[in-house]
Amino acid sequence: MIRAFVFDLCDTLVRTAGITKLEEVPGIPSGEEVERWLRASPLFPAYERGEVDTEVFLGALRADLGLELAIGELGAAFAGLILHEIEGMPQLLQALHPHYPLYALSNNNPLLWQGIQQVSPAIGLFAGIFLSQEIGLLKPDPRAFAYVLEQIGLPAQEVVLVDDNPACVAQALALGLHGLLFTDTQALRRDLEVLMGVSLVEFEAGI
Repeated sequence: MIRAFVFDLCDTLVRTAGITKLEEVPGIPSGEEVERWLRASPLFPAYERGEVDTEVFLGALRADLGLELAIGELGAAFAGLILHEIEGMPQLLQALHPHYPLYALSNNNPLLWQGIQQVSPAIGLFAGIFLSQEIGLLKPDPRAFAYVLEQIGLPAQEVVLVDDNPACVAQALALGLHGLLFTDTQALRRDLEVLMGVSLVEFEAGI
C-alpha cells in the first residue's frame, strides 16, 4: 500500500538552468569555470550540507575565480538559476494532495531555496520539506532517505520517491522504497497510474 510521496525539487518540480548560464551575468566571464570549481571544491557539498554559510561559500568562489562581482550580485545570480515550475507538475501535486501526504527531499542550498520559493507556489502543498542544508545529508546517501522515513513515520515500502537523478532512484529502490525516475510530467503520470492502478483523471475529478 502506498501511503506517501516524496518528491525531489530541482528539475522535478522546478526547472533549473545549467551552471554555465551564469556566464550571461555581467561580471562572470565563464560559466564553465564556475561549474569546474563547484565540482572540485569541497566547499560546495559542505554548503549544501549546511556546514558553511552563504557568505563563506560565495566569498571563496569569488576569490578563487577572481570575480569582481559583489557577493550580493553573485548570490542573486545563483538564485536566478531556478527558472519556473515544470509544466503540469503543480496540477499533478494538486491531484495527489487530497489523497496522500506529499513531502520533498532535495539536495539544496540557501540560494537555490530562495529561488525555488520565488517561483513555486506548489511547494505549499508539501506536508514537510527536507533540505540537505537543514538535515546535513545529501542524496543518494542512504541516511538521507532513512531520515525522511523516520520523520514521516512510514516504512520504506509505503513510500514513493520521485527524482530526476537515477542514482537517487536506485538507492531508494535498494532501501525498499518505490522509485520513479522523473523525465517529464506526462511520463510520470503514466508511471504513477501503473504503480497505483488508478487513473489520475479520477483524482483530478475529485472521485
